[in-house]
Amino acid sequence: MPFNEYAIYINIGMMMGASKTYNGVDTDKAWSRVHGRLMDEGLIPAQDGIPRVTPLSRRISVAAAIVAVIAGWGLGYLLWPEGRGVELMTMRTEADNHTLVRTFGDGSIVYLAGNSVLHYPSVFAADSRNVTFEGEAFFDITERRGQPFVIETGKAIVEVVGTAFNLKSSGEGFELIVEEGSVKVSVADLPGYYELVGEWEMLRGTGSSMEKFPVIDRTYLSWRMNRMQFKDEKLENIASVLSRNYNMQVYFESDALRERRLTVTFADNDIETIARVIASGLGLDYELLSEPGILFSERN
Repeated sequence: MPFNEYAIYINIGMMMGASKTYNGVDTDKAWSRVHGRLMDEGLIPAQDGIPRVTPLSRRISVAAAIVAVIAGWGLGYLLWPEGRGVELMTMRTEADNHTLVRTFGDGSIVYLAGNSVLHYPSVFAADSRNVTFEGEAFFDITERRGQPFVIETGKAIVEVVGTAFNLKSSGEGFELIVEEGSVKVSVADLPGYYELVGEWEMLRGTGSSMEKFPVIDRTYLSWRMNRMQFKDEKLENIASVLSRNYNMQVYFESDALRERRLTVTFADNDIETIARVIASGLGLDYELLSEPGILFSERN
């Protein structure tokens, strides 16, 4: 019998049990969103009255298809239901001898150290920027009032609006160093929260206890510049990172150059070497300016 003569019937109780929630997700609401989406896209034929139940084998096949659709929409759809089509992205480093640098859509920059992982949505929600993280990273967060940046680790939740800080979280302990701005930290096993305001302040502990310290050695965070790696990153974003860390300006002859993409690693290089590597990789000309700075242009 043709498929369009059947109504799709899914028994949520059969699939997930009698409970209304599953792994913290309200299954009634989740099913309503899925069902509405399928109806909107014409994937469930309209019926005149009570839906007819298909044979068991077909019901199981249809259930499997629905599950596949849900999986295709991705975990991000359930984690960020306000943004349909939002994907859950992952940054991961295996080696411990390089720093993976990524610029988010809001202009924030993360420097991910070796043996670390960061999960984030492809598009941030309007009222928050939520990520999960484990390992070590330096975060340079663009200020956006009303849209805090929230990092969830295995030991604590870190909330900022706009600041620069280094975060280390693992099974062995937790460490946060604020380079500038302010950070609020809620620790899972402790009441209240800690607030770090100003420059070069550290919060360190095991999770069951935390202490604040002033940071004496200000070269402590220079690790992020030793071996910076960019993967398929826009030249404009690479330029922003270089400007931030080398205290210089990068200029482009045309806006089209800003969109050019490059995969490259800089190993504690000077400005001239960096300019030469970028120009060679993209077939450009460059000029070192006295400001200091770099001007990139199309090769003649």
